[in-house]
Amino acid sequence: MSYYLNKKNIKLIIATIIFVVFVFPFRSKAQSGITFGEFAKRLETYFDKEMIQDIAKSLQDVDKSTIWGWDVGDYSGDGNLDVAFTYRINGEKKNVVYLDLFVDIDGYFVKVGEFPYQFIDLPLEVGASIKNGVCYVTQKIANANWKMDGYQLVDGSLILRNDYSSEKLDFYTIDKKNDYYNLKNSEKIYENTKGMEKYSRSYYVIPCYNRGRLIYHGFSDVVKVDDIDFVTKGAYYWDGPKDANFEVSSAYDQEYVYFQIKVYDDNVVVKKCDSCAGDYVSLWFDALNVGDTLQRYQIKDKNLTILNQLSKSVYNFQIFPGDFVDIPAYVNTFSNDILTSLQQVSASHIKVAANKIDSGYVVKIKIPYEILDIDPMNFTNSFYRISCTIQVHDVDNGFRPEEETVLSTSQFDITNASTFGTLLFVPNNDWYGRSTNIYKQDIYQTLLEFGY
Repeated sequence: MSYYLNKKNIKLIIATIIFVVFVFPFRSKAQSGITFGEFAKRLETYFDKEMIQDIAKSLQDVDKSTIWGWDVGDYSGDGNLDVAFTYRINGEKKNVVYLDLFVDIDGYFVKVGEFPYQFIDLPLEVGASIKNGVCYVTQKIANANWKMDGYQLVDGSLILRNDYSSEKLDFYTIDKKNDYYNLKNSEKIYENTKGMEKYSRSYYVIPCYNRGRLIYHGFSDVVKVDDIDFVTKGAYYWDGPKDANFEVSSAYDQEYVYFQIKVYDDNVVVKKCDSCAGDYVSLWFDALNVGDTLQRYQIKDKNLTILNQLSKSVYNFQIFPGDFVDIPAYVNTFSNDILTSLQQVSASHIKVAANKIDSGYVVKIKIPYEILDIDPMNFTNSFYRISCTIQVHDVDNGFRPEEETVLSTSQFDITNASTFGTLLFVPNNDWYGRSTNIYKQDIYQTLLEFGY
C-alpha cells in the first residue's frame, strides 16, 4: 500500500478532520467538547468496556478531561482497530490540547504516544483522522495556515512518518511535505487567484550521521530510488526497478564525508576504455547553497523568483567501478570553478572502492571537507544542509550509449540549481524524524531488575 499523499488527498484529510470534529462527535456540544463518559459511550460501538477502561486508567484525571476530537482505525498495521483522540485538561490556562494514541496489543489498549498541540482560539483547531494506516493530526497554526503530522506504529516503534504544511501568503500558497520514512520531500507553490501551480520540486533527503553512530529502529538513513519520477533520463529504456535501482547512505567524521551507493542492476556494463560506455555513479554538490535551509526560491509580494542560477562552486564526482578484477575503481572530479591549492591537494585524498554483488555492485567514496569548503563545526550542534544529488548511470548495451538510463535522488536538471536534492548533516544530539520505542519502559524495568 502506498502512503504517499498528493495535494488532493491531503486536502481531503483536512476536510474530513474538520467534518469529524465539528459535526460527528459533538453535534450540539461542538464548542464545549464532551466528557469522557460521553466519549466512552461512542467507543462502545467499536470496543468492549474493559478496553475502554484501559483508556480511562491512563488519564491523570478523567473527570477533568474534555474530549475534543477522535477517530478509530488501524495505524499499527495489525488489522485491529486503534484509537486516537485529543483532550484538554479543564482549568488549564495555556492553549494546549493533548493527543493520545492507543493501540490494541493482545486485547488491551496500550498508550503508545502522547503529544501536546497548541491551538489559537479553540481546541477544535486540532483534530485527528486515521487513513491509509496512518494517524494524521491537523493543527491550525495561523489564519488559513495548517500543519499536519502523520504517526504510525512500525515494529514496536511509534514514528513520525511524515508532516505536511500549507502556508497561505498574500499572493501564493506554499505546500511542503516531509516524508521521514521514505526520505522523500516535496515543495509546491500555487498562485492564490487562479490556483495555478507555479513551482514544484521533489527530492530525497540523505541523512548523514556521525560515522559509527548506531541508528535506532524507526529512523531511516538509507534512501532507495526506484520511482519513475526520479528517472531523469532514458525513462523509455527503463524497465522498472528490476532493470536498475539504487540505495544510498552517508556518514561523516572529523575529516571526511562518506557515501555508500548500492546499485541493483540486472546487467552491469563495465567501462573498458576511455571512449567506451559503461555504468557509473555521479555525485553533484552546489557548495554555496548550504545552511539551516536551502534556498530554492524567493517570494516578495507578487514576485516569485525561482533560484535556478548555478553558483560558482558546483562539484561533480564520477565514480567508475572498474571491472572488479584487474581495473580498480576510480573517480574523476570536475568543477565549474578554479580549485585553490588546498582543494587540489585535498582532491588527492579522495578514496573510492567498488565490489561486485550478485544483484549489481557497490561503490564507496570518502571526500575531504576541504574540497567542498565545508566546516564540520557547522553541524556540531545544529542541522546543516548542502545541495546534493546522486545519480546512477545505467547502460545495458555498451554499443548503444544513447540508451542510457539515469536515476537521481532529485528531479535533477544540471542547468537548474533549484533541482538539487539535499544532504543533511545530523548532529550527535539529534535525529532526522521522530521515533519512540513503545517497549522502552519495559526494557528499562527489566534492566533495573538485572542490576543495571
